[in-house]
Amino acid sequence: MTQAIFKRPDGGILLVMAALVLAAAVAALVLGVAMAWSGDFATSGLALAGCAGACALGAGLVNGWRTPMLEIRADALVIPTAFGKREIPIRKGHPLGEYLASSHRRTSSAGTIEGNKFVHFFTLDNSGQLTELVAMHREAPVIADIRRALRDITGLEIETLTVDPNRPSRPDIAHWRRP
Repeated sequence: MTQAIFKRPDGGILLVMAALVLAAAVAALVLGVAMAWSGDFATSGLALAGCAGACALGAGLVNGWRTPMLEIRADALVIPTAFGKREIPIRKGHPLGEYLASSHRRTSSAGTIEGNKFVHFFTLDNSGQLTELVAMHREAPVIADIRRALRDITGLEIETLTVDPNRPSRPDIAHWRRP
């Protein structure tokens, strides 16, 4: 296996939401044309602006449905961006970590770190910046597949990261920084 592509598990929901938003855009377009026909150009302009916004949102949701959330290759990790994808080249010994997040708004009555239900995978990019690869519910079955693919395809070890004492909502990666 030389690569693994992980689609979004909620892709079907994104597609249904896109269809509903695009249907609302068509309704706004019809409303805008009807208002322009009756001479109410202010309402027509607002309806057409709403149509444009709904079309943009619907296109974004369709893009979210069709774009993989993570691609793992032997030489790179690929994550989606707003207008494409970002490749993070990896090498032997490249830092890779898994972080069970804690709330940055902790109070004395808050639960333990086990109360949080999301696992985040982090690495460093070319410039040494902390980059989140993916965040998923810790009970999601695909988490085990992601761990296995990261180990088997890239040959990297996944480190369990701890809380950064200076930034409680982020993992501590001070030991990843090169001198």
